[in-house]
Amino acid sequence: MNESVPSIHFLSAVDWPDTTLRCEEATWDAELIEPWRDLERRSFNATFFQSAGWCEAWIDAARACGAAETPRIATIWRGPTLVLLWPLTVRRLSVFRILHHLGEPATQYGDVLIDKREDRRALLDMAWKMIRSWHDIDAIELRRVRDGTILASHLARHRVRGSRASAPILDFRNLDAASADGQRTSRTRQALRRHERQLGEYGPVSFELVRRPEEQCLLLDHAFSLKRAWQQQKAADSAGYAHGASLGCLQRLAKEGDLLAAYLRAGDEIAAVEIGALNQRRYWSLVQSYDLRFSKHAPGRLLFWHLLERCPELSIDIFDFLAPAHRHKLEWSNAEVAIDDYLVPVSTRGYLAVSYLARVRPVLRECYRRLPVGLRQHASGFLRRLN
Repeated sequence: MNESVPSIHFLSAVDWPDTTLRCEEATWDAELIEPWRDLERRSFNATFFQSAGWCEAWIDAARACGAAETPRIATIWRGPTLVLLWPLTVRRLSVFRILHHLGEPATQYGDVLIDKREDRRALLDMAWKMIRSWHDIDAIELRRVRDGTILASHLARHRVRGSRASAPILDFRNLDAASADGQRTSRTRQALRRHERQLGEYGPVSFELVRRPEEQCLLLDHAFSLKRAWQQQKAADSAGYAHGASLGCLQRLAKEGDLLAAYLRAGDEIAAVEIGALNQRRYWSLVQSYDLRFSKHAPGRLLFWHLLERCPELSIDIFDFLAPAHRHKLEWSNAEVAIDDYLVPVSTRGYLAVSYLARVRPVLRECYRRLPVGLRQHASGFLRRLN
């Protein structure tokens, strides 16, 4: 327990037998998992990326690849009941210690688990005061916070700086028909059918769902191999794919039954792969990759087309393409979720860290993007060190 943040009494609208609230910095151990999972069932509007399953898989995978995390988990308890949990971690950036959401850079949405029966703003205020009291951190960097959440509203009240992006989604509840194809223009549908006919020149085109965990793990290996080949050719870089824990984390989730996987085959070859997490009728698209040999026939678009057609029978209400909002995602979506990155200095030297993260790093990234492909290939390692 952090001694600088005392237990307090809080008047809640819920009739609790014990109204004492206490803030604690929890350690990562097995005893926390069950209360964490129980809170997930009682929380409001948090995502799969705050679940115990996601965080545990990431921590184990990070340790296994030699990039062990230093979790800092903020919790608030009402008597014996966990009512808030904020999964965070500390990483070094040169001489600076930066507090992040646990699972960065793979965590796609940052948020806090809060019991929906509680005064969420009051609890978040308490948790914020607690993490601001951690004297061994220099700055707080909270990435991909969804607009409209309690966390976004809270951060907007502080002097923070960050950047904005958006994540396309397809909400099947807002479609007039039960088919995602219903909002495609006839021109788009004709183009997709033409691509499929051309892809068929390599052999029969088939779509397959992969449900067995061991087969999903093999497909993950293949998908990451395809992605590495694509990144090498395009001289593109992804912090998520590059992190040593990403593949191991997803393989752990596959073994736990948390993933949905699909592929498009042309003859005997896998042309494209799609893998994501499915939880509470919402799907998060985590991995998309395709074989460069078939790139001119848009295998990724074709795979999205087939998978989205099957979402109603898979009990998927919302298909979340995740950020960034690339064109191949936007063409299928009917809404977007705005997301923001927030930076908050904590120590005196934290102002230097925030200045670098908010001003210098974006300029360096833009310079990297403007380089010719050959130079980008040589500079990719440098770009990873900027994160």
